[in-house]
Amino acid sequence: MRKYKVILAAMIALLLLSSLVQAHFDSPGPPAIHVSVYLLGVSLTEDMDDGWNGYADIIGKYKVTHNGHENKAGKIAMIYYDWDTLKGKMGYVPRRLLYSHNECSPVNEITVDVDLEEYNSVFKNGKIGSGSIRVTKPGKYTINAGKGKVLIEVKTTPAVLYSESCSYFYDQPDSYASSLVSSSGGYIYDWQLANMMKMWIANRTGYANMVFIFNQCFAGGMIDDLKGKLKGTGDAAFFGASKHDESSWGLIDTYNPDSWPDIKKKGFKRPEDYYAKEIGEELEKTGEDAPTMKEMAKRAEQQDIRGPYSSKFKEHPQYTSIGNGDNVKIGKKADGSDVKSKHAILFAGNANAKRHWNDLDRAYKALRKQGFTDGDMIVLAGNGKTMHNGTSVPGYVDGPGTKKALYEAIVNVSKKMNKNEQLIFWASDHGNRERIELSVLKDILDPVEMPVPPKKTAKSPKQVSWDLDEEFLKAMELDPDNQPYVSILIEATPEIVEYGEYFLRNIKLYVNGNELELGAVEPIIAYDEEPDLDAYELVYPVDESALGRENLIEVGWGGNPDEFLKYRIVGLVISTGGIDQRTFEPEGIEEAGKEKPLFELLREYVPVYNENVDNLPGFIKRISGNERIDLEIALENGSTLRIGVVTEDGHITEFSKGRISEPTMKAWTEEEVARRIINSEDPMSTGINALKMGEIKYSGVGFRKSLKVFAVKIVIKVYRVVEVIGDIFG
Repeated sequence: MRKYKVILAAMIALLLLSSLVQAHFDSPGPPAIHVSVYLLGVSLTEDMDDGWNGYADIIGKYKVTHNGHENKAGKIAMIYYDWDTLKGKMGYVPRRLLYSHNECSPVNEITVDVDLEEYNSVFKNGKIGSGSIRVTKPGKYTINAGKGKVLIEVKTTPAVLYSESCSYFYDQPDSYASSLVSSSGGYIYDWQLANMMKMWIANRTGYANMVFIFNQCFAGGMIDDLKGKLKGTGDAAFFGASKHDESSWGLIDTYNPDSWPDIKKKGFKRPEDYYAKEIGEELEKTGEDAPTMKEMAKRAEQQDIRGPYSSKFKEHPQYTSIGNGDNVKIGKKADGSDVKSKHAILFAGNANAKRHWNDLDRAYKALRKQGFTDGDMIVLAGNGKTMHNGTSVPGYVDGPGTKKALYEAIVNVSKKMNKNEQLIFWASDHGNRERIELSVLKDILDPVEMPVPPKKTAKSPKQVSWDLDEEFLKAMELDPDNQPYVSILIEATPEIVEYGEYFLRNIKLYVNGNELELGAVEPIIAYDEEPDLDAYELVYPVDESALGRENLIEVGWGGNPDEFLKYRIVGLVISTGGIDQRTFEPEGIEEAGKEKPLFELLREYVPVYNENVDNLPGFIKRISGNERIDLEIALENGSTLRIGVVTEDGHITEFSKGRISEPTMKAWTEEEVARRIINSEDPMSTGINALKMGEIKYSGVGFRKSLKVFAVKIVIKVYRVVEVIGDIFG
């Protein structure tokens, strides 16, 4: 008994070890992928048939080394290579799995080594050769191995079940910021929103938990400052439709669900943004179906049809939390108990498209389903009066989506908050990305032109110019209606406040030698965590063509030198301007990693077959010259695909799904054989070889046709015998 217990323990240990290996995920990032390495075929550069069976009998060894993961070595079982048919071309075999593993994207380097021999049962095996290849992306690869070649495939498919292992929050660099666009033209920077939440709610009243959902471009960039400011103050969860440096995506306003059934099938009845729709569906679930914040993020990432687990992958949904934010539910504390009451701020500052209003509507209705009343929510959108098409805004809209209105909403909500209250903050439509520094601290003492260099974000001590990364420059080109700008933040000293705009409008700004015109002066009241006037932001619109990788920014004085006052620049911003979500004309959505149905592949192959029918051997033409063929293919899912084929003089004239009436011939094969033939470099040779090897079976219907087919089968056997005799005697 002890012996069996030891064996059982060893088996359990092996199983646990196996599961641990499969669960080894590196990061970043999404999607989680299942990596497989397959052997697809071999070829020879010369005839190595020993004459015993008409084939070269190939065996060998392989080793797969997956950098950072695991290795696997094994034997290559017998492969029969028919030189007389293939003559150096690739001989395809049923796909053989050599290695598989789960990891996070991108694929780590994989090295495949092979060593081939020609098997001989009497004498020493003949050496064919060895070879190796390194690959870093999916695809088919040929390994040169002396007198042979080995065709392998590295394939990746999204591993949706393991998405949580690869969900990754991409933190925004300190030298960049993101912002929300308002209908008044002012922007709400990530650091401003974070300071507002910290000073009015976290520091003053406290909270049970807070949930922040951002759906606009560069949404992930709104999270890092909030997370940093609120860390240690309570439980909070943060969602973003995309990374800090990428656009989010949505459906074009002209979307018609009846014209795009694949997208309609995903639940899109009207134009919406992809992530906003998925997060909204999760947001409205109640009772036992209600997800935690972590579950909500996981499902939204998996279902986003522009997310990592879609074949149309464009955006990286973002999620992170502080405290016990992962376990929060709508209306609940992290421990499962009810919050005393719930509050929400919904903000769509520059809602100028149908999808923006539909996003807002979905969020509003989801929260109403969760028990929020209109009195619990403050909804700010557009100009607060009319939508993009001139019609009146929905009755639940409380005011315009301005910077001032948002700040007032946060202050008003803070009066209702305490440590038993929940706040949902939701935002959508346009977003900005900024190159920023809030620690410039440049004192301007004289009314002369002088550069304003970066300080904290400089890459070198002597750096004078402001660098922009490639993603920033590309982002400016995404939206034809955006207006990039450069702004400087002037400390609001008593003297500057006294003279106000009269003084500020005389400050000149130059970018790469180009003088810019002052567009707006915005008061900054959330530069720090105190609710007072901290600075003035001077906004200078700039043509995007004036900005490059390196940018010299200078200030000067345009007024009377006697009226000049010394001032301090406390911050500088270079912004892309408001970037709307990217849209596209729907083209149909395919499930990631899903292969095209076999029938469609075969139907596409019919013209290729007809073009090459004259090159077929005579015995093939005898089989299928003028026939009505009932073809059955056993599919990998256990079902059977039935196809009716009509041929005239060897050419296919009809090819349809289902049984054919009055067949003259029946044929059988398997899905793997059919796909192998279609995917090969030489489908004709691969198909003939499959026929010779008995992988395609056939019979006649009726006595005369059966007799004819029987005669053809004899011809094929004789054909093989002649090949073998020819190999023996040269």
